[in-house]
Amino acid sequence: MAIIRCNMGHFYDGNRYTSCPHCEGGMEDDKTVAGVTSFVSDRSDEQNIVDFRPADPVDEKTVSIYKKRGWDPVTGWLVCVEGPEKGRDYRLHSGRNFLGRALQMDISIVDDKEISRENHCSVVYEPKKREYFLVPGSANVYLNGDAVNEVADITTGDTIGAGGSEFVFIPFCKEGREW
Repeated sequence: MAIIRCNMGHFYDGNRYTSCPHCEGGMEDDKTVAGVTSFVSDRSDEQNIVDFRPADPVDEKTVSIYKKRGWDPVTGWLVCVEGPEKGRDYRLHSGRNFLGRALQMDISIVDDKEISRENHCSVVYEPKKREYFLVPGSANVYLNGDAVNEVADITTGDTIGAGGSEFVFIPFCKEGREW
């Protein structure tokens, strides 16, 4: 995969896109994926090509793929406590956060091959009511060990099971703390 950096500083897959999908509005906001990057070029007048590959357990770095259009603050986190990405955290934002293996997912769990590529499930923060929900997607998802077949409320410390992974939910926007 050849990751390209556009003039605005966005990263995208040059094999999939002919121009920056962030600038054109074709990608979702604020995703965190584990990976290792190294700049091949640092020319300000041209696109920078970046070597991107899944993180080696010895040389891990977290790379945020985002667009700088608007303001989308953190509303909470999922922390992986079981599975191939154990110990990693995933930032949640307002609205729907799609979980899957694909890099364009808001919560990208690349190393768990039991998780669906797209929309395994989603975590939703509804800012008007300050509530969080777990929404089942294309595969089985569990909340505190029970199968979820319809939208379910989630609260601090709830455990979400997807594929071979388990995540603990930690809200930020609660008890008077909001954006």
